[in-house]
Amino acid sequence: MSVATAENEEALEEEIRLDSFFRWVWRGKWLIIGLVILASSLAAAIALRQPELHTSTALIEIGRVWGKPLKDIYITVETANSPGFIQDVAAKLGIRPGQLNRAVQVGAVESGVPHSMYPILIRVTAKTENADESVRLAQAVADEIVSRHEKLFADAIAPHLERQQRLEQRLKELGQVPSDREYAFKVEAELDEVKSGNTSPTSTEKTHLVEKVVPGGTVKPDILRSTATAGLLGGIIGVAAACLVGYYKSSRGV
Repeated sequence: MSVATAENEEALEEEIRLDSFFRWVWRGKWLIIGLVILASSLAAAIALRQPELHTSTALIEIGRVWGKPLKDIYITVETANSPGFIQDVAAKLGIRPGQLNRAVQVGAVESGVPHSMYPILIRVTAKTENADESVRLAQAVADEIVSRHEKLFADAIAPHLERQQRLEQRLKELGQVPSDREYAFKVEAELDEVKSGNTSPTSTEKTHLVEKVVPGGTVKPDILRSTATAGLLGGIIGVAAACLVGYYKSSRGV
C-alpha cells in the first residue's frame, strides 16, 4: 500500500468519525437544548434569590519608629487571615468564626510598576447583607490589627525614649555644673535629633486607620454571567450525552 493511499484512508476514516459525531449531536439536539434551558433556568433562579451584598472597607497604615515599619505588611495580612486571629475577633463580636471568615477579606494595597510592586496599605473588606453589619465587621478586624500593633510600637519606641531621657538628664547636669560648653552643645544637638525622631509623624507613628469606616457600595448578583456559564456547561454535558447514546446505538447496530 502506497503512502498516498494510506493517507487517503486515514482522511476518509476521520471524515466518517466527524460525520458520525455531527449525526449523533443532531439526533440529540433536543436533549442538548433541554439541558441548556434547564441549567440556565436553574442558575438564573438561584441568582435571583441571592441578596445584594453591602461592602465596607477599612484602610490601615502600618506604623513605624524612626522610619522602620513595625511589621511587614504581608506578614500582617497573613496573620489577619489566620484561624487564630479570626477566632479571637469572632469571639469579641459574638459570632461564629466561619461567619466572620466568609464575610471579611484582608489584603495588601500595592503600588508601583507591574514588575516591581510593593505594599503600601492594608485593606479590610467586609461583605454582608446589611450595611451596618459590614461596617461593624470591618471595624472590628481593623481595630484588632491596630490593637496588636500597640505593643509593637511600645517595644520599638522604648529604647529611643530612654535615650531621650538620658540626654535630658545629662543636659540638665551640664547646666548645673560648669563644664565644656562645646560638649554641652553636642549633647543638646543629639537631644534635638532624638526628640525629632521620636515625635516626627514622617518617621514615627502608630498603626492607624487612614479614614473612618463607612458603608460602601453594593454588589449585585451577576445573573447574566451565571446563566451563560450554566447554559454552556449544560450544552457540553448534552453534547457528551448525545455522543454516548449515539455511540452505544451504533455499536449495537440500532
